[in-house]
Amino acid sequence: VAQLLLLGTIAVIRDPARIKWLGPLVAILALAVVGAERSGMSLTAMPGLPHALAYSALLFGFGYTLLPGHEAILTRVVNAVRGPLPPELVVHTRRVTFAWCCFFAAQILVSVVLYLFVPLEIWSFFINVLNFPLVVLMFVAEGLYRFFRFRDFPRDSLSDIIRAVAKTTEKGARQADIG
Repeated sequence: VAQLLLLGTIAVIRDPARIKWLGPLVAILALAVVGAERSGMSLTAMPGLPHALAYSALLFGFGYTLLPGHEAILTRVVNAVRGPLPPELVVHTRRVTFAWCCFFAAQILVSVVLYLFVPLEIWSFFINVLNFPLVVLMFVAEGLYRFFRFRDFPRDSLSDIIRAVAKTTEKGARQADIG
């Protein structure tokens, strides 16, 4: 709970417009804790709440951008780094955004199923140990697919991408300061 409140506070400090999200998130967190207590869930299950809330927020955030009339979040990110994309890459970034939504939903579903039906140690291993390698595996799988599918498309090095994202972030921060 403390970690989530700290992250929420940092988000609000960086962008005060996000305060509108803090109230509903705190309410959801409180309902989750109260619901867990009433259902007889022990404190051993509490590490699963940040895992579930983080993946739920990611699922909602990515999924929302897939609604009609919205630009997929990964399309937006790649456009910020590289500029306008050819149509086939726009389709690809939209599909990758959908794939990440499936990954986030699978993380939540597997966590719930493991919590309900296997020993606590296995569930804990999944959310605490396997979580990071699975995310890395998802990145690697998408990267390999993109490498073979879009061989002719120019590639950026990791340092180029970090520099471009930093420049975009810095530009956005300066515009917010001016505003």
